Amino acid sequence: MASDALVSTVGGITNLGARQRRKCALAVQMLIVTMLLPPGPALGENAVDRTIVICQKILRVRPDDAAIHYRLGDAYVEKGRETGDITYYQLASQALEQALKIEPDLGPAQRHLAYVLYSLHDFAGAEREASHAIALDPRDSNAYGVLGDAQLETGQYAAVAGTYATMAAIKDDLYSYSRRSGLETIRGDDADAIADLKRAIADGQRDGAPAEAIAWAETRLAEDYFLLGRLGEATVQDQAALAAYPDYYRALASLGQVRAAQGMFDDAAALYRGAIAVIPLPEYAAALGDVYASLGRQQDAQRQRELVEFIARLNVINRVLYNRVLVDYYADHDIEHERAIELAASEFQSRRDIYGQDAFAWALYRGDKAAEALPHITAALQFNTSDARLYFHAGMIYAALGRKNLARTCLSRALALNPHFQPILDHVAAQEYASLGGELKPTNSVAQ
Repeated sequence: MASDALVSTVGGITNLGARQRRKCALAVQMLIVTMLLPPGPALGENAVDRTIVICQKILRVRPDDAAIHYRLGDAYVEKGRETGDITYYQLASQALEQALKIEPDLGPAQRHLAYVLYSLHDFAGAEREASHAIALDPRDSNAYGVLGDAQLETGQYAAVAGTYATMAAIKDDLYSYSRRSGLETIRGDDADAIADLKRAIADGQRDGAPAEAIAWAETRLAEDYFLLGRLGEATVQDQAALAAYPDYYRALASLGQVRAAQGMFDDAAALYRGAIAVIPLPEYAAALGDVYASLGRQQDAQRQRELVEFIARLNVINRVLYNRVLVDYYADHDIEHERAIELAASEFQSRRDIYGQDAFAWALYRGDKAAEALPHITAALQFNTSDARLYFHAGMIYAALGRKNLARTCLSRALALNPHFQPILDHVAAQEYASLGGELKPTNSVAQ
């Protein structure tokens, strides 16, 4: 095999075991690809683009080189993270599957394939491949990380706690800290989540992690601050993410959310348009439509709402990835009740996390099925997660059931966390709370 031949040329490692030799072969191949990169990017290129080109060129003359197929898949994954374009994850899947076809025990390729499947919302497949990667290398912290991510998305909270604990015990770095923070946020351990994200950012900056990875952690921290209504701190983190990785679509959208909460709708619209220019995700189009509605630009709002459904239904993979986005969109706008319930029920079969419970509950409530929504919203609140939307939905469901004290308590909690959690709905929360005898407190969202 080509990779074994390469290893045999490197002194001092020819007596290693087969698995160790494969690891060394992979390291040598990565070094070769790095050495082949030109010293600087051409216009419109970056290091990832150049890595893709180099790997493609090598594979034309060495099509059976598993390590280079893996490196190509790795570059496609990174490109997918940078752009949000799922096409790159599909290309990564092809490259990684080819690597594993040539070399079935190539653990890093197995782990990367798990991440690709996770990104494409094949959570069962992600668990399977991550478990295979762990069997090949029980010290692969990132494989545990991907396994935990899949468990988190499917609501396996006891399992994910153990998986993330193992991951962090093997290696504390940007990826392990930021992953663990996601579970902490869901559990309502907000101080721990924020502390872990700060550690993730510091470690990434110290260790020279990819700029996108650092920006991702900074955006995650901004989103946690937003959930807590700490809009000033959210702004700082989003701006830091944009400084680390200019025009980062996640940070543009996150800052757009903050500006909308601050009543700065023109700025919010510009930021959402910037995010959509990078990658037209339906959740961004929905948010931009709500901002336009707040500005009184009803025709522009309608165009964005039409775009939401167009993107979400464009092809088979989009209908998998954006089911929950459509459920929330339909329920938020009080339309397509039967379709929302159908989509939520379908999603719930494989994805029973607290937000799957919430989406199902919210859709059922909008379809005049508040009694059926109750067990789902109760499950959504099982950890007292600091998210105003969850408490708003719960308050509306309790009110519909005539349970006024619980409704008032939940709406009070929503407005205390973040009184401007969503442009088209936060005033509904305030009105319902007042109608239940709650005393509204004045807020100055711009100053927060």
